Amino acid sequence: MVIEKSLLLDCRNNKRRAQFELYHKCYGILMSICLRYHKNSEDAEEVLNMGFLKIVTKLDKYNEDVPFEAWIRRIMINTVIDEFRKNKKSKAAIEYTDFDGVHEARSVSFNDADLMFEAEELENMIQSLPPVSQKVFNLHIIDGYSHKEIAEMMGISVGTSKWHVSNARKILRGLIEKAKTATKHYTTA
Repeated sequence: MVIEKSLLLDCRNNKRRAQFELYHKCYGILMSICLRYHKNSEDAEEVLNMGFLKIVTKLDKYNEDVPFEAWIRRIMINTVIDEFRKNKKSKAAIEYTDFDGVHEARSVSFNDADLMFEAEELENMIQSLPPVSQKVFNLHIIDGYSHKEIAEMMGISVGTSKWHVSNARKILRGLIEKAKTATKHYTTA
């Protein structure tokens, strides 16, 4: 993504047309992040708008040595996490058991799954995970955060973060096997 310095300067100067243009240039990237963490597009769009507002209001803090796309991704992920913390229903769903004694499951290769399924099917499988496991899985596997970083962001222990990734992998393995079985049954029928 290439964003002109003049566009960012106009956005810093509160020119609405420039902010609208920046919104449209960033929309695809930001929405893809939001959709990884929210099951429906309305919730994703709501968080996207909150995150974009933070981006526009913090443009004066943007360091041009950092790629703009990386900077906005970080703000959006932080916005998703902030909203998660505010949502009392989701927060109540967190198990507060300390899983520090749990070791992370062995790494699973989803290359077979990539060959068998379309990206949309895999995305739907990830969306079907329990909410907290889905968020932790996305943060760790897709966005590359360490368990320590996730634990700090979400207010859980490192062991709990590892457990959620392990749980998500276990559920996804089951879903993939189920889909493979259904595909084999369908092609032989």
